[in-house]
Amino acid sequence: MSKPAVVPKPTDDVPAPSAAARRNQVEARRVLNEAFPFKCCAVCGLQIPTCLTVAHLDHNAGNNAPDNLARLCQTHHWMYDAGLYPLEAIRLLQEHWQTTKGKPDHSKRMKDAGRKAAITRKRRAAAAKATITRRQREAEVR
Repeated sequence: MSKPAVVPKPTDDVPAPSAAARRNQVEARRVLNEAFPFKCCAVCGLQIPTCLTVAHLDHNAGNNAPDNLARLCQTHHWMYDAGLYPLEAIRLLQEHWQTTKGKPDHSKRMKDAGRKAAITRKRRAAAAKATITRRQREAEVR
């Protein structure tokens, strides 16, 4: 059983935290699960639930708005906190993973690459043959 959060007693130099500033991880996870049902690291796509943490993108633990939350693996959470990833990159990657559901989508661009390459080879061969024929006819005329 986890210990309840210790809230410091207000003193003259340390005010009591407001209700909005208190960390509520249960609420943060609920909001994150509703907004982003596919559970993976927003950066690398790691899908091991025990390795994922909830990141508050504005570093305010009391702000549980969906656009302020992201799932990150331990390494990428640390890297984001260290300022190595821009906020907009995390948001874009998170949307990407929700769209692709962890399946690579780069194959869509290459689906017909073989067919296109075959057409290009045929056109080059036809152009080379036309060039040879044209040169032969020019040589006959002279």
